[in-house]
Order: sequence, then structure tokens, then C-alpha cells
Amino acid sequence: MKKQPPSGFAVVELVVAVVILAAIAGAGYYVWHSHTTRPTTAATSSSPSSYQSPPATTPAAPQVKNAADLNSAMAALNQTSVNSNNIDSNQLGTEAGGF
Repeated sequence: MKKQPPSGFAVVELVVAVVILAAIAGAGYYVWHSHTTRPTTAATSSSPSSYQSPPATTPAAPQVKNAADLNSAMAALNQTSVNSNNIDSNQLGTEAGGF
């Protein structure tokens, strides 16, 4: 009768696999822990080299309170002349032709 070769993992291979998995888990925990404890914005830094953009100011949208506001907006749009000599309308026509 022939002897069958041993199958499965040896103890040394099992220990190496456990050590590798423990190293990956430890590195993952370290990255996750450092990510959750660090400040999320650069504004908390007091170093003079950090750039802080100025606050954005946008004008408030006009409020439509009655039909007269809509009528005046429509009149302003109707007075806008868009003819074939206008560069913007030619560009719009060229780009819209691609659709």
C-alpha cells in the first residue's frame, strides 16, 4: 500500500497566515482610528501658511410677489434682440446642432 502525502496546512503555514492577517487588521485599525480623530477642516489650523478663501457673497434672488413682476421680466426678455448676426446665437446654434 502506498503512503499518501499529507494534505492541508502545516502549523507553520497557519501561523504565518495568522500573523499576516493580524498585521493587516492592525494597520486598518490604525488608519481608521487616525482618520476619525483628526480635525476635518483646515480652518482649525492656526499656521500662517494655510490659505483661507474669502467668504462667498452671492446676491439674493429676486422675489416674485405678484403677476406684475413676471410681466416685467417677460417684457425685458421680449426686448432682447437675438438675430443671426449675434455671435452668441451663432455659437448656440452650432453647439445645439450636435444634439
